[in-house]
Amino acid sequence: MKLRSITAGLGSAAIVGGIAACGHFVTYAEHDLPDAEIASVACYSRYYFVYIESCRIQAIDGLRPELSEMFGNTSKMLPGSHWVEVAFESYFGDGGGVTDVCAFDIELRPGAAYRIQAHSLKTAIGHLAKHGHQGFYGGSIELAMEAPAHAQEIRQIPVTCSFAGGSMCRKDADCVPHPDIRCFPQEGFLFGACRFIDAR
Repeated sequence: MKLRSITAGLGSAAIVGGIAACGHFVTYAEHDLPDAEIASVACYSRYYFVYIESCRIQAIDGLRPELSEMFGNTSKMLPGSHWVEVAFESYFGDGGGVTDVCAFDIELRPGAAYRIQAHSLKTAIGHLAKHGHQGFYGGSIELAMEAPAHAQEIRQIPVTCSFAGGSMCRKDADCVPHPDIRCFPQEGFLFGACRFIDAR
């Protein structure tokens, strides 16, 4: 692998990372609410010379970001019960992409900030076993929570994952609008899969 291609790949990823660093996906209508009345969930980015690992929020309660928000790594939402879909990505030199898409349920406190911990995703099957695997698999992530007057907490959260992409759902409206795409329940898991009717 040539150094030039590595540098080019990292440069492109750095541009995307820069966009992600300043993006916010807001899921409520009242955008001027004070921080004490909302909660946030953030992803991470880590850079190691020729290796990059990051995550990106793909959906909150089935609501998916607009094009201008797609590279945001932080989502702001009202406190309460939510489900979150996250894409995990890794790049080596000028190659790579999404490795896992995972979803989880979470109860958010007012004024709290939650961050997915870097490299904390653990899955029930190994990376090589995921190739050719059909269906979902379980796992867990670590989520750091910071709130006023509270010490930082690290929680282990169970997740439902799929390999190398896809979208999860609980109803048809959680999927990308398309007449032939539906939400299909997956036996043994808390989330369904958005798939074409003929591909289920």
